[in-house]
Amino acid sequence: MADVDEVDVKRYYIDRERYDWVIVADHLRGVEFIFHRNRMREITRLVRRHLLETTILDVGCGTGLILRGLPNTSIGLDINPWAIGRARLHAPRSHLIIADAEHIPIRCAVLSGVVCTETLEHLPNPGDAVSEIHRVLRPYGILIGSVPNRIFLWRFRVLSSTCPKEEPFHNMYGMGEVERFLDKFRRRYMRYSLLRLNIIFIAQK
Repeated sequence: MADVDEVDVKRYYIDRERYDWVIVADHLRGVEFIFHRNRMREITRLVRRHLLETTILDVGCGTGLILRGLPNTSIGLDINPWAIGRARLHAPRSHLIIADAEHIPIRCAVLSGVVCTETLEHLPNPGDAVSEIHRVLRPYGILIGSVPNRIFLWRFRVLSSTCPKEEPFHNMYGMGEVERFLDKFRRRYMRYSLLRLNIIFIAQK
């Protein structure tokens, strides 16, 4: 992707995106609420199983859909100031940072757990974000995340009343691509979620 496109994509997510995942999920708005509620349940279950009682960084936390279910000491990071403002309402006990997922302002090897769900597909350089996540994790730290699976059902996303029609960049991935994203991690586990709409992954540094 050309540099000018990268700038345009990031400017959209900083200045223009106004999508509240929590409102959509909690109030059953649009067809997408099914996807968001399922993602929230699945990721929260995995966090309880693998990251109990630890400080977790939620990369691309948006308005706090996953963050609000994490331990109170957790940190939400998003590039969009408006989304961070909404996250303060939905996850008031969390710490919040306005920052780029491709340049995480946290020291190396200080976190035991990171969550990154439905974020990589919006980034011009998703591999850079995964490298940053790997950097901030301690040895044996765990990443739990998800990305949209490359499947035809996503074509119908535009029919949802809540789908942001002006969104400039939304990628999809296959299992092999996710495996390559995670090649720095010593252990990796991947599976499909509901209706194979997305790929859920767990990786250990």
